[in-house]
Amino acid sequence: MPIVARWRTFEALPVRRGRDAMPGVYELADEAKRVIYIGQSGRDVPNRIRQHLERHACIQPEARFWRYAFSRIPQAEEAELLARHRDRHGTLPLCNLASQLRRSPESRYRERSRSD
Repeated sequence: MPIVARWRTFEALPVRRGRDAMPGVYELADEAKRVIYIGQSGRDVPNRIRQHLERHACIQPEARFWRYAFSRIPQAEEAELLARHRDRHGTLPLCNLASQLRRSPESRYRERSRSD
């Protein structure tokens, strides 16, 4: 099941929160509100989304909307969301798939081993 929250535009991203961070999982969608990326942040989802919008070659031109769910265990919930998406659609979201193809297993491990 996808995240149960309404889609928001990027103008609705909260300002940087510092100590009151927002850990959790999130989905990014294209203009038709199709999920193109599922991600997580152990520290602050809005800041992580900003990083994607600045640097991610697949997400930057495609993403128009985001939604979020709080999580104390975001890595596990991200894995569950990805598995459900794969089961339902037969593949990972477009930009998750592009990310995996571009990165080596070592770089994926390093990224997952650090917190955002």
